[in-house]
Amino acid sequence: MNLTFLVFVVGLIYGLLNPGKEDKLNLIKKSVIIGIVITLLFTVLFFVFTAPAWIFVPFIPILGGILGVFAGVLVGLYFGVVFVVGAFIGDLIESAAKR
Repeated sequence: MNLTFLVFVVGLIYGLLNPGKEDKLNLIKKSVIIGIVITLLFTVLFFVFTAPAWIFVPFIPILGGILGVFAGVLVGLYFGVVFVVGAFIGDLIESAAKR
């Protein structure tokens, strides 16, 4: 199953089951924070496992860490937006079902 579709479905279910309108900006902020935390964890692991490369090519772990942090933040933002779109559609379905 596609991960983007799974995140969308989870957002849709969240929007349906959570009563009332969702604070979409707050959801995006939380997803970026979670993305940064997970990215920092993976970056530390990257530095630990590429430590022997520092001896031969010192710029590879640094460049990989910087690019990894940037990519992780973008991925967290992407999945956050997909989740919020799912929650928004779930809110629309919830409001239509109440009428």
